[in-house]
This record gives sequence, structure tokens and C-alpha cells, in this order.
Amino acid sequence: MPILFLALACSDVSVPLTGAPPEPGPMVVAPTGTADLHVDASGGADSKTIQGAIDLAADGDWILVAPGTYEEDLNFGGKQVYVSSADGSGDTTLDASGSAYGVVASSGEASGTSLVGFTIEGARDGGAYVDFASLHLEDIVFSGIGGNYTVYGASADVELQDVLFDNNAAGYAEIYMARGSLQANNITLSCGRGTYGLYAGHGHFIVDNSSISCGRGEYAYVGENAIGTFLRSHLKGAVYTANEDDHPDDVVALYNTVLEGSYTAVYGGVTIVNSVIDGGSVTYTNFAEAPATPVLLNSIFLNSTCVLSSDAPTATVAYNSFWNTTSNCTGEAYEGKDGNLAVDPQLVDAAGSDYHLSAGSPLEDAGYDDYNYDDVDGSRNDIGVYGGRYSADGGW
Repeated sequence: MPILFLALACSDVSVPLTGAPPEPGPMVVAPTGTADLHVDASGGADSKTIQGAIDLAADGDWILVAPGTYEEDLNFGGKQVYVSSADGSGDTTLDASGSAYGVVASSGEASGTSLVGFTIEGARDGGAYVDFASLHLEDIVFSGIGGNYTVYGASADVELQDVLFDNNAAGYAEIYMARGSLQANNITLSCGRGTYGLYAGHGHFIVDNSSISCGRGEYAYVGENAIGTFLRSHLKGAVYTANEDDHPDDVVALYNTVLEGSYTAVYGGVTIVNSVIDGGSVTYTNFAEAPATPVLLNSIFLNSTCVLSSDAPTATVAYNSFWNTTSNCTGEAYEGKDGNLAVDPQLVDAAGSDYHLSAGSPLEDAGYDDYNYDDVDGSRNDIGVYGGRYSADGGW
């Protein structure tokens, strides 16, 4: 488990343009026309098993699977094929009980290798194992998976689209990514018995329109020397990031994201824009030779002892709302300057996790007055998760 550090803050506030977050890129597109191979456990197709069809397939083939339960595990064996169920994850199950993994791509599978529309259950060591390969997973339910990781990626490119992590053991992390890239859209994840929801090390990730929920003492995200963005998402649990020396551009950013928990950065870049931090502090400790600059902008901070503890040479803390909290852990207040407010934000129901602004909230049109941060309707930025170019209302 990461060690959490606490340091004193220093303030030299400016308001730079932090730039736009990376937009999620296009994911694998489903093929059209007629499938190349058909699978039906009842017979009358090219194969009764999915693995049998993969073994028959050539690169670029589309394998269409009839509804039912298939008692097998899958290995793409280096083939770039698209495997999809006819009726989706609700009617098609890959029962991998007794097998190490539900699906494996570890032989250099190229981009486009896909598994779409399955419930994967019962695998002993993990739901998906991707090593030096690419794999697209879509409309997947991981349920009752054992081992340390539900999805494991090493030097891999992994795409997750509409994926549910449900009742898995995951002794270390539900998603583990090392030296690769992850793009996740519309995933719903609850921590297993382990500590982390998402771990990323020495790689890149973007998580959009997703929910990661972990319990007390657990981490929604842990990153080591990673660059990543949470966009239009909801996180419960602590968030921790650590970065190497001379890498000030290794930034983990929250845009239009709700974090219920604590955000801790140790010699790592921190950018929080148009977000809500409810019940946690931002702790930045600089051990780096080339330190990064924490940026807290257009965001709402609620219900914590103090918000920012930082020994960075500079910190941008501007146009935020601080309520039921102290803005600066040293006692030097940010409120009343650089657009920062200490007024009731008049949220619809913060206790119920509804962070919309009520009509007439003082946070309406109170964000940083620059067109790069305008709301989607072109008006001045509203402070909070529903303001700005990437607002939940404009993108969810």
C-alpha cells in the first residue's frame, strides 16, 4: 500500500491555461455484413466451441456466437479476430471455471482483436490476461473471478467499453496496467477484496464516463510514473500518484469528475479542473528534481479538514469553492482571492451524491473567465462538475 505524505503548502498563484484533456479515441468498430464463422453449442454451425472457431479463423475474420453457456476459456493465439455474441452478455456466458484465465491475448495480437458481448465467470487467476498484445473488450461482465487481477495488462493496449466488474476476488487490483495503454469508457467497477480499483504504472490511460467504487481504506486509483485522465467519472476511495524525477509532465488529471475520498500526490503532477472533491484533501509532496505544479481550478471542495497541503514551488488554486473546509492546510487562506469562494455552493443533494447546482447558486458563471473554459452553451464557466467544456451534462 502507498505511504501517504503530508507537507506544508506554499502559494504563488497564477492561472495558466492548463489545456484540454485528451479526448477518448475511436475504439474498434463492429464489423458489418455476414460473419465468417459461426459458433453454436447445440451444433449446426462451423464449431460447437468458441476456441474451435478461433483455431479455424484467419486474421481479420469475424466469429459470431449463438446464445448459451460455453464451458471453456479462450486464447486468441496471435490471431487478430473479432469474436462477438449474437445477443449480448445477458444471454451468452463464458464459464471458465477451473481455468486460469477467461481470455488470453499474449502472442502479439494486433489492434482490432476483440471479444464482445459475454459474461465471463469462474476463472481462477483472472478474467483477461493481455501481455505484449492488443485486446478490445466490449459489453463484458466479469463475475466471480479469482486471483489478484480481473484484467491484467503488461506492455499491452487494452480497450474497455461498457464493462461491468461484479463480485470478483481481485486480491490486488481489478484492473492492472503496466507499461501500456488503457482506454476505458462506461465501465462500472467495485473493488474486490483487494486494495485498488485501477493500478497504472509507466503507461498512459484515459477513463471516461465511468464509476470506480472502493471502500474505506481502499484506493480507486493508484499510479506510479503514469500519465492519465479521469473524465466525466465518479470515483469513491483514495487516489494516489507517484512519479519519477525529471518527469514534470507525468500528470494525473481529473476533469469533470467527482471524487469521494482523498487525493494524494507524491512528487507527481496534479490537475483538478471542474471537479468535486468531497471529504478529502489534496496532498502534494515534492521529491522530484523537476517538480510539477499542482492545479486546482473551477472545482468544489467539501467536508474535509483542509484542502491543499503542498511544498511545490508554485500552485495554481483559483476559482474554486471551499465549503465546510479550510482551503490551505497551513492556515494561509485561498478564499477571497484569485476567484476562490467560501460560500454555500447550494448543491442539489451533496449527501446523496447529486452535485448539480441549485438555481441561483453563487457558483453559476463564477469560474475562470476564459473561452477555453466556457460551458457547453458558451456561457462563462460554472464552478463544479457540471461546468466547463467537458461537463457531465454536456457529455454524459
